Amino acid sequence: MFVMRRLAAALLVLLVVPATAALAASSSPTVTAAQLKASFKRSTGDKLLVNRKSSYPGHYVAFDVGAASIAKKAKYGTFTIYLITGAEVDAEVTDLLADGHTGVLGSPSAGNIYWEYGKTLYGDPYWMAKRRYGQNVVLWWIGSKPVKKTDRTFKLLHKTLAKATS
Repeated sequence: MFVMRRLAAALLVLLVVPATAALAASSSPTVTAAQLKASFKRSTGDKLLVNRKSSYPGHYVAFDVGAASIAKKAKYGTFTIYLITGAEVDAEVTDLLADGHTGVLGSPSAGNIYWEYGKTLYGDPYWMAKRRYGQNVVLWWIGSKPVKKTDRTFKLLHKTLAKATS
């Protein structure tokens, strides 16, 4: 009986430890800031900069291309890329994808895009597309027109982030 218990305990350890390690590995960030910045630079020719006002230390780092010049808005629209750095990756991703007004994560539309309607401080309407890339990257993008539709600027960011997180 004693030998049977020890054998069962040893078997349990052999099964639980690898499963726990696999779970921990799947929840850890898969893209680093250096990898994201280097991939973005290679794909677009532009440098990603940390947006300290939009970052949340211990949770995520926000990136964009700096001051919104006419040329950059024409190339990318308005966007922020969030790189989740905290331990609770899935929870942070869910928070970033959820509707900012209700806190509810709805259902994604075509292309796994979560859409959020809003108005600027000036009362101008907009649609924001939110999408997850890989394990720990989330894109927030607003196009130049207040319509619930992606355009070439989103497609450039999509292609760039898909490449960076694959």
